[in-house]
Order: sequence, then C-alpha cells, then structure tokens
Amino acid sequence: MLSCSDEEIDGDKYAYSYTNKSDLIINTSEDSYMKFGTIASGENLVFEYRFNAEDDAQIADDEYGETIRFEIDEDLNEFSYSNTELATMKLVFSKDCFCYFPMDVSKNVDPTGSISGQKISDKQWNIKIDVTFYGEDTRTIEERFTLKQ
Repeated sequence: MLSCSDEEIDGDKYAYSYTNKSDLIINTSEDSYMKFGTIASGENLVFEYRFNAEDDAQIADDEYGETIRFEIDEDLNEFSYSNTELATMKLVFSKDCFCYFPMDVSKNVDPTGSISGQKISDKQWNIKIDVTFYGEDTRTIEERFTLKQ
C-alpha cells in the first residue's frame, strides 16, 4: 500500500499518495469514537497519508500505524477547506494498533483546522494538512502526494 513517495526515517515509514476514480466511505461503530475510511471505486480523488511506526521484534503487539484520508472532486486543480467545510471532504483519521477507543462524546467531534492542495502535475499534488481530530490529535503535514499506479 506504499507509493513511490515513501519515506523511511529511523525505521518509521511514511507514505503520501492518492487514487483517482475513487470514493471514500466512512465507517463508524456505536461503541467507539474512532472512524475508519475505505477507498472504493467512484468519481473523485482520494488522498491518503499513511504512517507505520518501526516494529520492535522484542515487544509483542507494539505495532502502530495511522491514516488520514479525504476526497475531493477530480476536476479541481486546487482547493482549500477549513473547519465546517472539512465535512464535505469526508475527512477521516484512523489509528491502527492493539488499542480500544471507547465511545467518548468529547472525542466524537468533527475535525477542525484546514487542508489545502495544489495540483503540480498529472501525477502529483502539494498538500498541506493542519487538522485536529477527535478534539485532541493534531496532525500537521506538508508533502507532495503521488498518484498510485
């Protein structure tokens, strides 16, 4: 699931990619505030930031990863969304770990902040993300996202 724009820093892996002809489906659970996004065939562009922490072979179940996904209209060449506008992007942040995220109304809130992007070629976008998810998890990313082949 990693694109040609992968980076590895001290064993941690980062990937910045997007797919065309896609839609993002948001999945929820009644007993958890954490949401998950699934990429399906569609008519939009779906962007994905992926982080996987270095695994320590000496520690069981220490794996950790996180994903930010969002979609935009495929006809756009640039965009800028903030606060309540973020809902139109189907923006979702998910953690992958051996963790439980019980329902907590203080964390079951919409993301706040901003996301902007500019298309720089047929296969690359410059994306800036400065968003707080679940009322406490802030992510700031400024990277080039590459089309998955």
